[in-house]
Amino acid sequence: MRGTIAALAASGVAALCATAAGADDSAGLNWAQGPSLADAAKVYPTKAAAAGISGAVKMRCTADVGGGLQGCSVIEETPSGQGFGDAALSLTGGMLLKPTDFGGATVAGRSFIVPMKFDPAILSGQVMITNPHWVRQPSATQLQNFIPQAALSKAGRVVVRCEVSNRGLMQDCAIASETPAGQGFGGAALAITSIFVMTPMTQDGEPVGGGEVQIPIRFEAASYDPSELLPAEDNTLRTAPWLATPSADELAAAFPKAAEGVIASAHVVLRCGLTNQGGLSGCVMVGENPEGKGFADAARSLTKDFRAKVDPKIDNLGFLHVDVPFDFRDPTQAAPRVEVDDPIWLQQLSPAGKAGLFPDAAAKAGVATGTVGLNCTGKADGGLQDCFVTSEDPKGLGFGLAGVEAAMVMKANPWTMQGEPIDGARVRFSLTFTPTAPATMPAAAKAP
Repeated sequence: MRGTIAALAASGVAALCATAAGADDSAGLNWAQGPSLADAAKVYPTKAAAAGISGAVKMRCTADVGGGLQGCSVIEETPSGQGFGDAALSLTGGMLLKPTDFGGATVAGRSFIVPMKFDPAILSGQVMITNPHWVRQPSATQLQNFIPQAALSKAGRVVVRCEVSNRGLMQDCAIASETPAGQGFGGAALAITSIFVMTPMTQDGEPVGGGEVQIPIRFEAASYDPSELLPAEDNTLRTAPWLATPSADELAAAFPKAAEGVIASAHVVLRCGLTNQGGLSGCVMVGENPEGKGFADAARSLTKDFRAKVDPKIDNLGFLHVDVPFDFRDPTQAAPRVEVDDPIWLQQLSPAGKAGLFPDAAAKAGVATGTVGLNCTGKADGGLQDCFVTSEDPKGLGFGLAGVEAAMVMKANPWTMQGEPIDGARVRFSLTFTPTAPATMPAAAKAP
């Protein structure tokens, strides 16, 4: 546990947008999910990619009652004959509107135009979102809650760089700059990134899923009543190795009844103490958006279901805290399935075990390494099921089957960094196989 805790503690389409057609021309459409840039790169026309050609497409689509796109057709394609129209149509299955627009009107049956631009930059996966449309940001009070205790009387500025999921959540964030350095503002900024959410398909036409965004975060000097101080940031983990967490059904059941049909989503972050038995105690709310709608209480009601992996005989966790995020979505509204890319692994196949799965056909062919991409359904305990192969290199030598076999013994952290159970989510990751396990370094000889 100590090793696991320490590790965790250390731890377009280049343009997509939509505007309503006809009478809906002024109503912004409320996107729930856009296609990932990885998916867009896969369908980028081969000849156009090789020649570095960009393209633009306009499609007319109709929304169904759940926000899905139906009956899409290309009405404009530039340049024509390069395959951009077919590529755009193939991505519509990964696009989902929320059932109502920003004004609360239903999208069911409405016809609208989706303009889509392709740029070769997506092929390298280095697309930067320069003008994000934020639908959720931390309030001034929430920012103050995250100020390091040692720097309460100081101001700080941090720029973090994050990858954006196809649902607009921040992931894989890193510090780009920190002023002043060494005061804890960087860690505070990383912790607060779980509160930020973008529109999955921004209205200014910038991409989201798989793109990157830089977020400047400014902390103002604050004065606190000592009795109201939050647990120290430097003793707070961003996640823990969970053995048990609330299920998807329990998270949905906790959604405040009064908010159903009114609030599509909400986000809460609690900072809790860890007991030596792995439970949570003394939870303090450090972020709630929207505020005062009952979501903080809903989150607190679920804390009893968390249990971290600990050994009570050797672990003393009384000095540690953990930030626990909760991402609530209205269970009465249609929503895309949760997707998790490269999860935090609690159990993996050992290097020797993966070497034992190296396909005989690949060994006989003299292949030195093989890589397989997998897409699995997460289980409540972090295990995987219903896996299928999304990529295999080289093909036809058995690496796909080896990957599926390896996945059966792997377990991910059952609670994501965004605040949802992995139970029922689609989990995407890749594995690399070599015919022999890496050699271990010999132990140093003791001095005579």
